[in-house]
Amino acid sequence: MIVVADASPLNYLVLTDQIGLLPVLYQRVLIPEAVLAELQRPRTPKSIGLWVAAPPSWLEVCVVHGVPDGGLVGLDPSERDAILLALERGVGLVLIDEAV
Repeated sequence: MIVVADASPLNYLVLTDQIGLLPVLYQRVLIPEAVLAELQRPRTPKSIGLWVAAPPSWLEVCVVHGVPDGGLVGLDPSERDAILLALERGVGLVLIDEAV
């Protein structure tokens, strides 16, 4: 099974040393470039920066080609692009921490 992830779930899983759960549950985890950028921010905790600097083979960074509709305008770019990526790829599951 493939899943698309937003930054916050990845952050929390790395910080709690539970990131190893993802490859047990999912074959691949897709993230849009906006999520990668959020994980690489200077204020991001060091453990997350180290993790994303050497990403695991099950993590795939993807380009989002779609244009968001009006319903996604209030979301930040990483959340919006995670939803768009899931729609583009036909992925039925998104790990996200926002109510949509």
